[in-house]
Amino acid sequence: MSDQRDRINAMLNLAQHPNTPLAEAESALAMASKLMQKHGLSQSDVSSTHSDNDTTIVVERIHVGGLYRVRRQNILYTIALLHSCAGYRAEDEGDKCVIVLYGRAADIFATRTLFAAADAMGARLLPRGDRSWRVAWWKGFQLGIEESLSVARKDFVAETPGSGLVLADRMKRAQHELRVNGPPLRGGYSYSDTSSGAYLTGKQAGSGFGGAGRSFAAGIRGELS
Repeated sequence: MSDQRDRINAMLNLAQHPNTPLAEAESALAMASKLMQKHGLSQSDVSSTHSDNDTTIVVERIHVGGLYRVRRQNILYTIALLHSCAGYRAEDEGDKCVIVLYGRAADIFATRTLFAAADAMGARLLPRGDRSWRVAWWKGFQLGIEESLSVARKDFVAETPGSGLVLADRMKRAQHELRVNGPPLRGGYSYSDTSSGAYLTGKQAGSGFGGAGRSFAAGIRGELS
């Protein structure tokens, strides 16, 4: 297992290095996420770069490029909200969507690694079809993931007394930093036909996204003590 930890840690260091090209960083992060999910490891198991007990709110800009990037960045944002991060979509940079996240380093890390795993899963399961059909599929896939992670979060809170208050406090602090230091934001509305076959197929695929209960645990014990 130590060899796997070393391998994952090397990939994470590569992904987080400022001189690593974006495409190479994304590939390294996706591979690290896949191995961490496979072996049931968290950030604290493989890296000492950040302390899970650090309550400082940081800011990170995350780029999402490629096909269906708008739909996929919505999945990233959904995962972020469930991990006590606040954020917004910034102006696109070239052909890439940009999401700005406020949260603890460990929570943003969990968001990034889970998104890498969800993104790879979506690319693997995306069925054939025209663009409108696939867009509807991605929307359903997002809801399926949201429901799956929501269940995992509820189970974690139920099994860990006091954790609900800790997670709520993390979100409150992240939202405060966003309000104080972020730009003025306006809400938006997006319509989805939840009765379409593509949407329902995507939702069913997303509901199979699991194994994320550990991602909510970073630093909980320290904050409860």
